[in-house]
Amino acid sequence: MGILFKDVSYAYKGVKDDRFEAINGINLKIKDGEFVAIIGKTGSGKSTLVQHMNALLQPSKGTVEIYGNILPKKRKQKIGPIRKHVGLVFQFPEYQLFEYTVLKDIMFGPKNFGLKEEEAEKKAREAAKLVGLGDEILERSPFRISGGQMRRTAIAGILAMEPHVLVLDEPTRGLDPQGAKEVMELFNKIHEEYNKTIVLVSHDMNIVSKYAKRIIVLKDGKIVFDGNREELFLSSNFKDFSLEKPLALELMEYLSETLNIPFKPLFNEEDIISYLKELDL
Repeated sequence: MGILFKDVSYAYKGVKDDRFEAINGINLKIKDGEFVAIIGKTGSGKSTLVQHMNALLQPSKGTVEIYGNILPKKRKQKIGPIRKHVGLVFQFPEYQLFEYTVLKDIMFGPKNFGLKEEEAEKKAREAAKLVGLGDEILERSPFRISGGQMRRTAIAGILAMEPHVLVLDEPTRGLDPQGAKEVMELFNKIHEEYNKTIVLVSHDMNIVSKYAKRIIVLKDGKIVFDGNREELFLSSNFKDFSLEKPLALELMEYLSETLNIPFKPLFNEEDIISYLKELDL
C-alpha cells in the first residue's frame, strides 16, 4: 500500500479560460515507511503535487491512488477516508488553531472522523505526549502558549488522527535554526520509531540532505530526478536543477581542494568532525 501517481497532470484555470499546467505526466510511487523529499525551485509544482496526496486537489488527467482510494473520485465517493491516511502539515500550521484549549484543539480531528469524546481525548493525549507537550499545557488556551508549543499543538492534532503518511510543506519556515532542528528531529523520530511515511517539501538543502532517504526533483512540473542524496548532489548535471548544495558538502569540497583532505560525501557537521578525527591529521 502507499501512494501511486499514474500519468498525472494538473492545470489551474486562468483568465479567459487560459490554463496553466502546474504538473505534467507525473508517474510516482511512494511506499510505506519511506522518508522522501520533494524539491525544486519556486513554481516547479511541488505544492501542487503534494496537495493531490490528501485530495485537496484532484488530477486534470491521470489517476492518483491513495491506499486503495482512487482520484478523481467517483461522484458519491467520500474524501474523508483519504485524508485519514494522509495528514498534511501546512506552512505555519499553528495558524489553524481555533479551540478554547490545547487539548480540544488536538481532539478536533479524531472527533471529526467519528471517535467518541473519551476515545478522541485518549488519542489527543497520546499525540501530545509524542510531540513533547506536558499535561500542564493541555488545559491552556492555544493562544497563550509559546510559538514552538503552538506548532507542536498543530502537529499533534494531525498525529492524533493516526495517518499513515505525513506530508510536510516547508515545516521549518519561520523558525530559527534551533527551532527548525527540534521540529525536524521530532518528525525523524516519528518516522524511525513509528514507521510513518514522511513526504517533505523544502527549499532547505541542509535539511533535505540530512533527513531524506530519497529525493525527487521537480522542474517545470515534471520529475527530472528520483534517487538518493549522493546521486543528486554529486551528479555532473546538478547545476541544471537550479539548487544549492548543502553547506556540509561544500565544506568537504573546500577541505579537499585547499588542504588535500580525502574527499568523502558527508552531509552534516557532526559527521565531518568524526571523519576528521578518524584521519588524525
